[in-house]
Amino acid sequence: MQQEKAEAAQRHEAVAKDAAKVWAIASATGDSPYLSRKRCGSHGVRFDAGVLLVPVRDAGGKLWSLQRIASDGGKRFLSGGRVGGGFHLIGEPAGNGWLLVAEGYATAATLHEACGLAVAVAFNADNLRKVAGALRKKYPKARLLICADDDRQAEAQGRKNAGVSAASAAAKAVDGRWIKPEALPDDGTDFNDMALASGADAVRVQVMAVVESAEGGNAPNRKPNGKVASTKAKPATNNARRSGGAYYDVKDDGVWYHGFDRNGDPMPPQWICSRMDVTAETRDDANGEWGYLLEFHDADGVPKAWAMPSRMLSGDGSEYRSNLLAMGLKIAPGASARTQLTNYIQTIRTEARARCTDRIGWHGGAFVLPDRTIGDGMERVIFQSSGAVVSQFKQRGTLEEWREHVAALCAGNSRFMFTVSAAFAGPLLHLAGVQSGGFHLVGGSSSGKTTALECAASVFGGKDYMRSWRATDNALELTAAQHSDAVLILDEIGQVDPKVVGDVVYMLANETGKGRASRTATARPTLSWRLLFLSDGEVGLADHMSEANKSAKAGQDIRLANIPADARKGYGALDVLHDFATSKALSDHLKSVTRQYYGTAGMAFIEFATQESERLAAVLKRRVGTAANDWVPSGASGQVHRVATRFALVGVAGEIAGKAGITGWQQGDALEAARVCFLAWLDMRGGSGDAEQSAMLRQVLGFFEAHGAARFTWWHRAADDHSPNTINRAGFRRMLTHDGVAIESNAKHWAEFGDKMDAQAADGTQTEYYVFSEVFRKEICKGFDYRAVARLLAERGALVPEGDSHTRNERLPSIGKTRCYRITNKLFDIAA
Repeated sequence: MQQEKAEAAQRHEAVAKDAAKVWAIASATGDSPYLSRKRCGSHGVRFDAGVLLVPVRDAGGKLWSLQRIASDGGKRFLSGGRVGGGFHLIGEPAGNGWLLVAEGYATAATLHEACGLAVAVAFNADNLRKVAGALRKKYPKARLLICADDDRQAEAQGRKNAGVSAASAAAKAVDGRWIKPEALPDDGTDFNDMALASGADAVRVQVMAVVESAEGGNAPNRKPNGKVASTKAKPATNNARRSGGAYYDVKDDGVWYHGFDRNGDPMPPQWICSRMDVTAETRDDANGEWGYLLEFHDADGVPKAWAMPSRMLSGDGSEYRSNLLAMGLKIAPGASARTQLTNYIQTIRTEARARCTDRIGWHGGAFVLPDRTIGDGMERVIFQSSGAVVSQFKQRGTLEEWREHVAALCAGNSRFMFTVSAAFAGPLLHLAGVQSGGFHLVGGSSSGKTTALECAASVFGGKDYMRSWRATDNALELTAAQHSDAVLILDEIGQVDPKVVGDVVYMLANETGKGRASRTATARPTLSWRLLFLSDGEVGLADHMSEANKSAKAGQDIRLANIPADARKGYGALDVLHDFATSKALSDHLKSVTRQYYGTAGMAFIEFATQESERLAAVLKRRVGTAANDWVPSGASGQVHRVATRFALVGVAGEIAGKAGITGWQQGDALEAARVCFLAWLDMRGGSGDAEQSAMLRQVLGFFEAHGAARFTWWHRAADDHSPNTINRAGFRRMLTHDGVAIESNAKHWAEFGDKMDAQAADGTQTEYYVFSEVFRKEICKGFDYRAVARLLAERGALVPEGDSHTRNERLPSIGKTRCYRITNKLFDIAA
């Protein structure tokens, strides 16, 4: 028995070390489909590639294990780790305050956000009693409330209600209370299910009723830590007015300060600014970056809202006042008014809390835009910035007008349907689990490629939604973050420096910006995003990079897929003209209508996606995978499968937008347009093989085509004093007769061909090359691993190895024995 305990202790310690390593490298911020479905936030947890990590700690705070919660809700602990008596605490109990205990993380997070109380996650029913006992020792004055899972289905089948039984036993053991959720849906068991069905307020009312009953009606007025996004926050109040001190009065005509002089007599009210309500205090997912949500109307009656970081109140406050003035707030002149404005924002009290983010897109179940939040979460989520931000997501006209004047004319045109569908695909990236990437329309001027991008831009905004490639990579980082979970459209790749364009493509597709240090040598927060990007230009990525003598890597070509703009129907990028006389006439008309009707389709689609997110996630994973598998040729490389998945997502997104009544397109047309564009990409790429291997072969072949005669000395003329000198020699070339006999001397050449070689004899000869090792490694294979190149050439029969080595020990003319690479004539038969 003692030995078993010792072995278990060793195993627990080993797992604890593994848990600490995983925890250390996991991200404190991230997205979890599980949290999105449960509509709760992250509290002291971390993220690992979409998997939620919940720490299992003892009462002393030591980390013993981790619970991994996958996107589908599957849960598992680190194998062999200690769980009994371990818990995860959300919030911190104060003195003799209330401390709740729940089974699962989502339940605990829901209770904390709804009631504002500390909650411990016990992970399962069997652990409730152990956790309650540990908490009683750690917090002897705390009032413990065990929040049970109601396993009614088991009870109805004659089995024990494990959740209720364990909760009641735990409560009894620690002199606490227990409670089970009311108003559950038919398939619900816990307080999270109750919140999803009846709202967070219902949870709060039930729990606080128990608290107030236990305290004889004198329960503290706890405010919830979360608020449903669709619920308007109440304006702040000022308690000083009731206590007889100086106070601020917020009226329709402005904010007024009521102060007192040294003798305690009231001073005349001082007008501070036009009406501005402090409607919530804000903070980010890590409970940092606190701020204030300021709401007011400008002189034209347009509502304005700004989540102002509280750090802007440090110093003289001129920066935040400048932003408010730019947004349309009227502020009284003078130092006194400026001081009182800062005091008003800092001292006013508000019950509401909201989560803030500097990245647009999905946050839980809500979609955050610079000027609004669409969809509901367990609390309000809003966009926060250090300055007033003008949203690029603008609307003009109605959805019906956009559908009639823009979408209808895109129908039947593969490139136009594809780019518009790509705009709808942006908000679906995270639901589909597809990585960011781009598409690049390649074609001549006046081909219609830019018009196709303008149609895509009209999904979310007007003419200023489309951006230019002509920007620094730093500026593009910010632009990418401002288009997260949407589509970023960049016009004319020729405007960006060919030296940096490859790095920019990597950056956009890799979803994160550069790490930088602040002035205090600490790491600045790194911008991140998740998006699809569309581009156009007269040349492709590789050709543009070649202008700076740089070659495109396979990863860059995969991240930005080239699509020929020409649809090969005689109308440039168009397939059909819809009764217009010329392709130019239709293109000009589309340019005009995209400036009149825009933005409504994107907003409607986001509304639809937030309401149907759970169903869409399942639909996308099924349909995208099916389409990609159908399109990819047998034996294709993994790179092709990866790009096919991105094309398929675009097609399925177009289908979803059509079925939602947004585009008016016939079912199947958007998917067919995506298939046509994918096949065009595949054809332009040159096949379905590995792109890096193709690039290697092209580079090797290009070297011998360019230098095969000039830098390689004829073997049989190496000792000939009359032969021309070889400048910057790369090796030797040896002639072989039609039956493979090597010509190694002038005598053999004379015997075989005579004084002059006729055309028929020349056609029957072949040439093989003996390449110096350093030339092969540093010149021919520049930019690639020379070992990988040699291995590929050997596999294709273009390199003759010697045993296990790709080099050979050959006796070269006038040099003697040396290591070299022997390249055969088969190199020129390989389709690079």
